[in-house]
Amino acid sequence: MMSSIAVAAASAGLRGLAQPIIGNLSSFASRYVGVDMAREMVDLETIILPQLNLIIASAESQPQHVNNIVQKCLQRLKVELSQAEDLLDEHEYDLLKHRMKQKKLSVFSVHGQCQGPISNPFIWVLSNISSLSPHNTKMLNHLKEVKSILEKAKNFLGVLSVATQVSADTAGSRVIQDTTTFREEKVFGRDKDRDSIINLLFDPAMVGGGNSNIKGYSSIAIVGAGGAGKTTLLQYICSDDRVQNNFHVIWVCMSHKLDIRKHTTEVIESLATEETPKIQNLDTLQRKLKNLLLEKREKELLLVLDDVWFEQRHHSEWEQFLAPLISAEFNKGIRILVSSRSKELPSVLNCRKTVSLEDIEENDFLTFFRYYSLGHVLIGNEELEEELQGIGDDIAKKLRRSPLEAKAVASRLSRMLDVEIWKHARDSKQLDGNIMENLLWSYQRLDPQVQRCFLYCSIFPKGYMFHIDEIILLWEAEGFVSSNGRSERAEGITRQYFYELSLSGFFGKQSHGKDSHVGYRMHDLFHDLAENLSIDDGYRIETEENTEIPQFVRHISISVPSLERHAASICKLEQLHTLIFFNPVADIGKFLKPMLKKLKKLRVLSLCFFSSYTLPKHIGKLKHLRYLNLERTSISKLPKSSCKLYHLLVLKMNKKVPKTLPKKANNLISLRRINGPLKDVCNVGMLTSLEDMKEFQVKKEKGYEIGQLGSLTKLRGHLHIMNLENVQNRNAAKDAKLQGKANLDALRLVWNHDTYKNNNVDLEVLEGLEPSSRLNELAIEGYRSTSYPKWLSGCSQSLRSLELLNCTFLENLPSNLQCFARCRSLALLNLTGLKRLSPLPENLTSLKFGGCSSLCFISKEEEEHGVNPAREKALQPLTSSTELETLTEILRLDGSELEQFQACFQELQYPVSTISARRRDVAQLVLPLTLRRLELSSCNITDQALSECLRSLTSLKDLALLHITTLSALPSKQVMENLSMLSSVGITSCRSLCSVAGLGAIASLEKLAISFCPSLELSDRRILPSQLKEVTVRGCTIHDGFLHDDLPFLVNLEISKCRTPSVLQVGAWPSLKCLKLCDCLDVCFLVGLPALESLQEVQLVLPNLGADSFTGCKGNWRSLRVRTSSLLHDLSELEGFAPPMLLTIEGCQEPDFSLEGIQNSHQSSA
Repeated sequence: MMSSIAVAAASAGLRGLAQPIIGNLSSFASRYVGVDMAREMVDLETIILPQLNLIIASAESQPQHVNNIVQKCLQRLKVELSQAEDLLDEHEYDLLKHRMKQKKLSVFSVHGQCQGPISNPFIWVLSNISSLSPHNTKMLNHLKEVKSILEKAKNFLGVLSVATQVSADTAGSRVIQDTTTFREEKVFGRDKDRDSIINLLFDPAMVGGGNSNIKGYSSIAIVGAGGAGKTTLLQYICSDDRVQNNFHVIWVCMSHKLDIRKHTTEVIESLATEETPKIQNLDTLQRKLKNLLLEKREKELLLVLDDVWFEQRHHSEWEQFLAPLISAEFNKGIRILVSSRSKELPSVLNCRKTVSLEDIEENDFLTFFRYYSLGHVLIGNEELEEELQGIGDDIAKKLRRSPLEAKAVASRLSRMLDVEIWKHARDSKQLDGNIMENLLWSYQRLDPQVQRCFLYCSIFPKGYMFHIDEIILLWEAEGFVSSNGRSERAEGITRQYFYELSLSGFFGKQSHGKDSHVGYRMHDLFHDLAENLSIDDGYRIETEENTEIPQFVRHISISVPSLERHAASICKLEQLHTLIFFNPVADIGKFLKPMLKKLKKLRVLSLCFFSSYTLPKHIGKLKHLRYLNLERTSISKLPKSSCKLYHLLVLKMNKKVPKTLPKKANNLISLRRINGPLKDVCNVGMLTSLEDMKEFQVKKEKGYEIGQLGSLTKLRGHLHIMNLENVQNRNAAKDAKLQGKANLDALRLVWNHDTYKNNNVDLEVLEGLEPSSRLNELAIEGYRSTSYPKWLSGCSQSLRSLELLNCTFLENLPSNLQCFARCRSLALLNLTGLKRLSPLPENLTSLKFGGCSSLCFISKEEEEHGVNPAREKALQPLTSSTELETLTEILRLDGSELEQFQACFQELQYPVSTISARRRDVAQLVLPLTLRRLELSSCNITDQALSECLRSLTSLKDLALLHITTLSALPSKQVMENLSMLSSVGITSCRSLCSVAGLGAIASLEKLAISFCPSLELSDRRILPSQLKEVTVRGCTIHDGFLHDDLPFLVNLEISKCRTPSVLQVGAWPSLKCLKLCDCLDVCFLVGLPALESLQEVQLVLPNLGADSFTGCKGNWRSLRVRTSSLLHDLSELEGFAPPMLLTIEGCQEPDFSLEGIQNSHQSSA
């Protein structure tokens, strides 16, 4: 008997391919090839599809020689259906081309799905096309061949008297039960294993000792069979609070073979806080990794190497991979957690403990199975649930306590809550087989379209991190979506497919790394299953050796550095649909052009590190292309021929490269997703399928009118409309039809007037730009009217964020603002005409208020006494020449430094000079108790008013006070100690501020920044709470005693452009990693520098600092920045001082400067 895997491979994906294609071919026949042929093909859907299902199902029970014949029939059927699919696609391409020529966008619309039936509006186009045209004749031949193949297979099996009954539990007769929309992933029976391994991580004996040749790290190995739950246990360990609070976790999926560059890059990406540039040189990669490891020394490092496979011949490669970890500079050792199916591991891992993963207890396993089969479904019948649980327990006992098998089988059963189906599964011999047979059982009960999506994943490397938004677009571009007449968007359907696979255990959520919230990985055994089933359909090129590629392969991925040995074979695959490059290919420029000439059926093309600035013009010949990914290339310009890609759905370009689209980019009428610039595309309204459009600029030129947005009915996400001053009236604004764009989440409306006069047209235009009542975020900028649009009140139940910026004629806030129940974020910036402040939304969590110079906030007591500070004291611009002269004298800055100081003020978003001495209205600032973030800038508020409004904000986390000239003191300690959640305070350019003593009472404060407050003198040590982690002081005066020793958690300290004592005490701060002292001209000596043992990054741009401050320092910092080369030479002569890894000399202008005598510095710059 032929194995189940082999039989399944013969028919894999065939149902998913046949169902939509046969439906579309039938539609084609009935519409375009004549009545007679339409009648002949009527049985395509009603008879042939059921026969196909019977043939596939019955093949599983046939002898080997019979199945060989059936397998050939099924293979031929695949080929014929695929070719028919391509022909149908070419036909639709011609229709799209005709549509472009006719330019009748308002009449004709493109069908929203790449594989769906051809839209009715195009029927008239073909009314004069003969049914005997070469294209139609070719299509007819394929239709006849499909029927002939199915008839032969059916007759052949009929002769053998094959039973024509399909199993009761196959995909065709499932009883689908509603489930909850969310199922929490749980771990059963592994608490003891988790705790014992965590205890080992904290065992001091795990670092140090052992092999004297290995420094800096040790490892613990978890060993067990495939599917035993090793990865789940690792995730369980890493998500534990004990690990999270003490370790920085780095997760790398090894996926069988060690790839030094790839896996080193993954470690770097896990450590880096921002996107890292792609680096090919291994030495550079490892240097960068070592620097990052040093930066993360605030916590111990835990490196997780999941699914390690080791062969003795690769031992030297492992030594090279782990080399950056071997360093005496790591004052805290690095722990490594390893999972593997084998106990044979590289000795260089320095494995101190091997934990053999045993089966979980039987009761825990039954609980696990019940949870995934019944724990999240809504049955509503206790008797049925009890019966199913009993049957389920019997099924669970057949699965050898394998969590992977249990989750796969139980998850599918949860979607088929029928007693007979569960009994059939219990009695099935297939579940008595090995783990692959049980995973196959789960696969076979997926919807055919979902099966096809799963098989496609075999072309991705093992261990690949899948991102939902990426993979569902690929599935859609390949034509795997079948809406079955439903109205859902194709993307919504593919998203459902993904969640179906995830809930069934085919994908597991990756819970570590900076992008863990969207990351999923496929278990190796599921990947093996997909690879076995799609052996003739998908292929991965992962070795430079010559390999034979199956003739009918449709999808290929490439992960080799050169195409020299593979290009010829690839070019022969003229039916290829997918070509994805995962790694840089050195000679891709040489072979890309001939590939594009040959591979005319491509639907997906994803390039990697193509160095040319443009693509070959042959890209325009790819009539079927739907997905073009250029994100990891240097391409900045598309050729003119690319405008003929009428099927293109997705275009991704490098975000960091300036991009230029061809003039006729509006021809891409199927385009839905693009990250390139569309603001300069003329007649962008022709792109009626477009969903992503970040910015639109209204111009007075034809083709750039606001009405271009009217036909873009599918827009979603964020939309930024600029230059609204170019819209003539309300009717023109209504042409944008924003009200009908229900999928827009955020809208920003911007006027750029060249005058400051009240413009009555603005109100008309804004009325005409009424958005959908479902809008979440709204920003209005540069609006010149005193009134709000009537529709704004209608958004009160949907808006989560509202921003009013530079709307200088508004005198009031919206009258019903307090009723914006869902509004969480409010920004009121530079509303210079604002005279009254109406009550704010009750549930507000973030408020930015600034530049509203007509208002002065006072306390209730001040209002009762008739106090108006604005009337008593006229405020002058800070940038007067007299005050600048005073600042120059105080700070003793030379000319260049003064320019830098002035630049700080010139960069202010809302200059203090906008605050004039004109009359102001007074008001009380009453803030919602729910506020978490508060920013007050360039506004008038008294000390008492600030104290009064902050007193009750117990939820406040972030406070920023910017350019407030009326403020002389922060609230008292009695007020500040109420702010029990406040963790960050920033104070900038509050020129009258004299006291910040209240800061010392904030027990939760972790980050403090005080900048350019010339009246502020910092002398009291009680200002700095002991739990601070970051302190920044710029442009102030610091006295002795301010920087005290009781700052055990301080990590970053920056003092720049300040008056200080000549001898500055830097304290004994055990956690300090970054010290920046810049342009403090008084400092001549630093006390306590040698005691800062955790320092990594040091900037001492102090022209009067001598080398004696460094006496006793060990150095060995990651980086050092100084201003004079003489200081460096003095440092090099200090006994025991180790040079930094990175050395920078700022503004060095010494012609005879030399690094001679300064040894061991890895990198330097001047």
